[in-house]
Amino acid sequence: MGLAERRRIAAIKDSHSARFQSELNAAIGFELPFEIDVASFPEDKTILDCYDSYYESYGPGLVVNVMKEICKDDMGREAVKAKFNRIVFLNVAKSPDDPGTKSIEIKDQTLFVRESFYGYSDQLYGDSELQSALEAML
Repeated sequence: MGLAERRRIAAIKDSHSARFQSELNAAIGFELPFEIDVASFPEDKTILDCYDSYYESYGPGLVVNVMKEICKDDMGREAVKAKFNRIVFLNVAKSPDDPGTKSIEIKDQTLFVRESFYGYSDQLYGDSELQSALEAML
C-alpha cells in the first residue's frame, strides 16, 4: 500500500488517539487510558475511507459518548472503575470481503471494543446498543 494510506494510519494514532483520550477524560471526570489499536487497521483504502467517514459517530467517538452517559453519576463511575482500567478500540475488518464481527469484552481489566469499518456495516454499534451491552457487563 502507498504513502497516503500509511499517513492516514499515522493520523489515527497521532491525532485521533490524543483527542479522544482528552475528550474521554473530560467527559467522565477521571483518567481512563483509551487506545485506538492502529495495527488493527489494514492499509486498505476502502477500510480507511470508511473509518474516516464513521469514526466520530460509530467508532472511538461513540465510545466516548457512551462512556460519558455511563459515567454521568458516581454509581456509573464506580462500576467502570471496578471492572476495567483501560479501553482499547480495534477494527476487525481485514478487507471489504472479510468484515469481521463486532464485539465487546472485558478481559484482564481492559474493555475491548471491536467494530468493522468496510462500508455501511451492521458490524458497527449504535449508541443505545453499545451502552446497553456495556451496562449489562457492569
